[in-house]
Amino acid sequence: MRGSVSQVAAGTIKDDDKVPDPDSRAASTRRDFLAAQVVAAVTATQALVPHDAWAAVERGLDLPDDYFKKARDAVKTLVASLEFEATNPSDADRFRKAEPAKEAVKAFIKDWASAPAAQGERAHDDIVLAVRELGEFYKENGSRSRLSPEARESILAKLYDAREALPPAPPSLADRLLGL
Repeated sequence: MRGSVSQVAAGTIKDDDKVPDPDSRAASTRRDFLAAQVVAAVTATQALVPHDAWAAVERGLDLPDDYFKKARDAVKTLVASLEFEATNPSDADRFRKAEPAKEAVKAFIKDWASAPAAQGERAHDDIVLAVRELGEFYKENGSRSRLSPEARESILAKLYDAREALPPAPPSLADRLLGL
């Protein structure tokens, strides 16, 4: 800067009198260049990655396909079993229809009930709550008892919510080949 110490202290030096420091100008240019490179990289990344992939990451769909397959299977078979039970079938028919649901729930619980990657995912939490409520009902009333309409509706509501939160199943090979 030009001027005396008293002018600098008093702040009476105008912007025209200031001499730019060559080191600060170079640092500013490097900083601007780096910021431009970061913006360009982010823009290019967003342009090259399909929108569906970004939406999947934002919704937390970075879980393995095995998780979604087992979750869909557990929800589908449990809903079918509970809806069938509402028609008042015989005990033998009811247990026969419940067997696939029991196996699907076991597979889901074994692999995904306590998996940290799935914790907090809406469908996972709904399925776990539904299974927990179902287990508590049978624990209180016995394993052969029929579900009360209130308990059945509460469990079905959780399962319907889980079904809505799950992404649709990928098309089967036949669907892809036939274009259906």
